[in-house]
Formats: sequence, C-alpha cells, structure tokens
Amino acid sequence: MLELKNFGVVILAAGESSRMNVPKPFLRYNSNFRFIDKIIDEYMDFGINNIVVVGNNNINSKLNLNGNVSVVVNEHLDYERFYSIKLGIEKIRNCEFCYIQNIDNPFVNEVILRKLYFKRIVEGSTIPVFNEQGGHPVLLGKDVIKSISEKKELNLNFRDIVSEFPDKKVEIDDESILININTPEEYQKYFN
Repeated sequence: MLELKNFGVVILAAGESSRMNVPKPFLRYNSNFRFIDKIIDEYMDFGINNIVVVGNNNINSKLNLNGNVSVVVNEHLDYERFYSIKLGIEKIRNCEFCYIQNIDNPFVNEVILRKLYFKRIVEGSTIPVFNEQGGHPVLLGKDVIKSISEKKELNLNFRDIVSEFPDKKVEIDDESILININTPEEYQKYFN
C-alpha cells in the first residue's frame, strides 16, 4: 500500500438519480457492498484516507459512513457538477492531488488508481483513456485544485476549467472506466 498523505478523493454523489429511481450511492455492488462502500474501500485500500463524499439532503442521513470520511451537502443541485467538485475540494484543499470519482462508476480499482498515480502531473490533470475515450476517475494536480478552490463563480463547467491546464492521458486496458450507470437497464446489464 502506498503512503498517500497528500492525496484526496472527492466522490460525487449529489445527483438526484431521477432516471434510476433509487439513490445511486445505495445501489448494491454485491451482497456486502453498496456502490458508495465499494468506492470508499477501493481508495482506502489504495492508501488514501482523505475522502470527501458530496451528497444531497436526501441521502446525507442515510449514508452511514466510516468516521474518517467527510460528507458535504450540495444544497444547490442546479449548479451541477462543478459546484459539487468545488465543495469537495474546499474540504481537502491542502492536498497536492485529488481523484474525482463519480458515484455511478463503482468499478474503480487499484490497477486504475495506480496507473494514474504513476503518471500524475502537478500542473494539470491525469485522465484515464480507453480506445481514445476519456473516462473515470480523473486525477487533478495541485494547480487545478487551487484554481477550482479560488473560483468565485459557482455554476461553471468542470471540463472547461480542466481544459485550461495541461493533461496527461493514460491508456487503461479496462473498458469499465467509461461506464456510467444511470438507469435500471444499465444497472441490470452489469449487476443481475
């Protein structure tokens, strides 16, 4: 296990899951884990203890997470993804690197995290790629983290901000980095 004191992760779980009809953090990954538990365990096993979950008011009280995990509530869901990322980053702004993890992709694993870790860049973002398509999670360097935390506007586009900085694309031989589970049909495809 790596010693990753200057690393953090922001898990984005504030969406309303309207197409899924069930909050995504609570979807079963297997008999032992919900999506949220599986994702947190992967990062903790990798050596990251600076973990922030950005949720909404409906799920906050039902998360029941390990005491080491911080939870931030996004009360402005209309600001979308950037605002959730900003809220999470403000909790871990002293980190030099931060993984941005979507709740609707529970397939993150040590192989993916390690490949991004070893190709990381301080001045930009490290992006996993499968067949030339960018996936999840993205690893932000401290220059991007600082820029996001200093933004006064709250409803910006995350991709636009990241595109202002250099990026390092890392080929990952795992199509799961492209998966987003948004509907019951998509869930059934991978979990039946």
